[in-house]
Amino acid sequence: MAIDLAIVFGGALLMLAISEAVIRLTLRLARHYRLSGSFVGLTILSVGTSLLEIMTHVVGSVRIVQHPEQMNTLSALLLGSNIGSDIFQQNFVLPLVALLGTVAVVRRMLVLEVGALIAASTLLWFTALGGMITRLEGALLVLAYAAYLYILGRSRHTETPLLREPLANYQALVVAALIIFCFVGMALVADPVLGAATRLVALLPMSASLFGVVVLGVCTAMPELMTALVSIYKGQRDISAGILIGSNITNPLLSAGLGAMISSYTVPNVIVLYDLPAKILTGALIYVFLWRRQDLCRSEAIVLIVLYFAYAVARGFLFPVDF
Repeated sequence: MAIDLAIVFGGALLMLAISEAVIRLTLRLARHYRLSGSFVGLTILSVGTSLLEIMTHVVGSVRIVQHPEQMNTLSALLLGSNIGSDIFQQNFVLPLVALLGTVAVVRRMLVLEVGALIAASTLLWFTALGGMITRLEGALLVLAYAAYLYILGRSRHTETPLLREPLANYQALVVAALIIFCFVGMALVADPVLGAATRLVALLPMSASLFGVVVLGVCTAMPELMTALVSIYKGQRDISAGILIGSNITNPLLSAGLGAMISSYTVPNVIVLYDLPAKILTGALIYVFLWRRQDLCRSEAIVLIVLYFAYAVARGFLFPVDF
């Protein structure tokens, strides 16, 4: 057990380091092309910080294809870590950022940002209702993400771009190649981490989805947490909020969608009955908070953090098993 725990946490730390490298590289490209801070946060950095979830889904889905007998366990782990990461970001990291700095969304962008967060979670919930996310439904999730990027791209011309730092053509190619190399490295690390997590679930007195929500979910949310805090420190608060909101759109649509396209997923009842409804309802609460003031005040942030701990505690007591 000790070896498997070391593999899970050591692998998560290694993937965190690789994610940090990807974030730095993508920011260089973003400055080269003069993209806006919120657009970078909602798209490039949200994908970059979601690489743990994306690569974990891809590698895990390949394992399901290779070992179909592990489908229930791996599906619960993958979906649990995906949704757990989102809920941790949405109900803990986002209000923490509000307490340390500020979280503000311009009202005209509220539907496009927080509204899209709620819509993405709702679409994932609808695809999961039958207890199975099929390959066709996975493709639907990915197409929805592509449509969101298109709409977001059409609206970004109204925002202030980042200060340009031009790269030579060969430098831009080198940066893109390094990003691809990082993706490959993360895939190589994710495979043994998932293997160790599967073995731990069989040994620990907790369900696979709960392990995904509590352990893997928090671990995979670390890139978003660290990047958001660094953005606050550097005074780039629009990037900080964009990362957290964008990641909560990327994970349910792109990460889960890509994985489902490869293998399809079985969905534990707890995810349909508790996890996704909790994510959707608290997302709606964030929407109401931001609609009233366009930023999160201290009391609202504390309410969200308290709700996160209440969700986590109740989850363990009310749903000790998955199926």
